[in-house]
Amino acid sequence: MADMDIDGFDDLTRFFNKIGDDVEKAEKIALKAGGEVIAEHQKRNVNKSSKNQPHMVDNITVSAARESKDGELFVAVGPNRKVAYRGRFLEWGTSKMPPHPFIEKSAIEGEGQAVKIMERIITAPIK
Repeated sequence: MADMDIDGFDDLTRFFNKIGDDVEKAEKIALKAGGEVIAEHQKRNVNKSSKNQPHMVDNITVSAARESKDGELFVAVGPNRKVAYRGRFLEWGTSKMPPHPFIEKSAIEGEGQAVKIMERIITAPIK
């Protein structure tokens, strides 16, 4: 919770700078938490085969928060490099297999829950 005991303009400036720094830190944490929600939905929406190989469900990851070329923060959620090529086959299908879009489905299903968690984390330093 942010305590507000202000005696002048300099105090006000310092107060808002501190809140801004806290929100910037919380933003990365919130993105990671939101990504974890989507990752859990992906794990629920993809089947595990009986083959002796790396399974998609065991290799769904959430990256650390990164900055795009446009300056936007984001996290990557989905199959890691071990199984990413198979994830593409499932998501978009092949000439011999129809698509089973577990990534898009998971994003739609988990969006509301992820946004609520992210909102709660980002607004915590302000309260």
